[in-house]
Amino acid sequence: MSGLFKAISRQIASGSSSSELAAAPGTAGSGREAITTQFTKGRMDKCGVYRHLSPAEENILADFWEKLLDDFDKPLGSVPCDPIAHPVDYNDEQERKKASDAEVNTPFEVFGGCMFNQSVASRCRELGIVAEAADALVPPFEQPAKEAGDGAAKTTLREAFWAAIREDHPDVLVLRFLRARKWDLDRAYRMAVAAIKWRIQERVQEIIWYGDTANDASLMWKGVSYAHGKDRLGHPIIWSGSCLHHQKDQSYPQLKRYLIWMMETLRQLLAPPVERVCLIMDLTDHSNANMDWPFVKTFLKYLEAYYPECLAICIVYNGPWWFSGVWKLISPLLDPVVAAKVQFAQRPEGLLKFIDASELLETRGGRNKYEFKYVAPEPSENRLMFDSDARADAAAKLAAAQDALVGATKLWTDAKEGGDDDGFAAAAAKRIDASDLVVAAAQALDKYTRARHFYHRTGVLCDGVVDWARLQDGGAPEDPAPSKE
Repeated sequence: MSGLFKAISRQIASGSSSSELAAAPGTAGSGREAITTQFTKGRMDKCGVYRHLSPAEENILADFWEKLLDDFDKPLGSVPCDPIAHPVDYNDEQERKKASDAEVNTPFEVFGGCMFNQSVASRCRELGIVAEAADALVPPFEQPAKEAGDGAAKTTLREAFWAAIREDHPDVLVLRFLRARKWDLDRAYRMAVAAIKWRIQERVQEIIWYGDTANDASLMWKGVSYAHGKDRLGHPIIWSGSCLHHQKDQSYPQLKRYLIWMMETLRQLLAPPVERVCLIMDLTDHSNANMDWPFVKTFLKYLEAYYPECLAICIVYNGPWWFSGVWKLISPLLDPVVAAKVQFAQRPEGLLKFIDASELLETRGGRNKYEFKYVAPEPSENRLMFDSDARADAAAKLAAAQDALVGATKLWTDAKEGGDDDGFAAAAAKRIDASDLVVAAAQALDKYTRARHFYHRTGVLCDGVVDWARLQDGGAPEDPAPSKE
């Protein structure tokens, strides 16, 4: 198990932000406080995040965009990037076939009536949850023709970039890669392009389209990991109970799909300046039977390479006595600010340093009565996804907003290159307005391109607004507010 901490330390160090490493005062990335210091002060450090940039950081951001727009209409495959990492040497097609064969030849129940390799959609059919006006809960995904086969060779960087942005402010995603590569423009750019290519390889848009309906049913009903509440700095809390996980209970492709779906879903629970999460690795009742090295390696690599700057703090709760001892040997090798991201808590008092009692689960010593209970899809919740005309109209509005942002960005970068400080500042303000319009248009399109998921059904996520108070009384969702949909 000590190898787990070595792996964590390597990935955190390799993905650590420049703003978290020593930098000269006044340079990009200087001045961010250790996360423990931020909790002590009760104030989030916003250095280096969207709309909280130093002049040096804003100049590098402008340089990134200039480089990006120069490559925008090139085939994605022709744009140089870092190697695309596949942390586990599995052949997905072979693994899917093995799982399918096992499902037919040696079926077994994993949890609460959910069978091995059974999807949420399949389990819903058994429970009588079927769409009234269609044969499926979600219409079939239509892969863009350019992404078929070697998608990176045909798709332009422009198309792939906007697909990766989804509902984020565009600068938020760009800044993640800049911080993760110490504000080194070329390294950050190559890292970002690799992540964009990886998304096409892993068909991330399709994973988002089907949502949790295509996830492994046992993973969803067990609640192996879920988000609930926020820590003292406002980061959403991800609870991950290792005792619920067993490698034999699902195939690797399904586990990988679940991981990508979870990370993409968590993006919707973040909004500037809160851009990271608080992860609780709950090791209560953990045993060696719960270890899954392929999952650990995949999670850490994805966190470092494809979802950088998403982790604010990782709290290891109720681990074996020797866990903290192993970490004491490893942590001196890391930058203190980076090492501070991993904290240990053996009792509720340790968690209360980071989480207010009103947000901490009652089962872990707090006052929040929430207990996870999976809310299954509703028959007609994705009816808008069947309206192709409305989807095309929303997509056209988003494309127009994106083009307007590109135009405003060109004025911004031109002003920088021309040394026009006043013009640069004026263009920066216009970019913020244009970016807000892109986000609004993307959120309007989202309901046509993303299956509704658990956090929509509980009412936590409604029209882009996150409200954890909607989950009360031990996990039963309150009546959601009337939807604008």
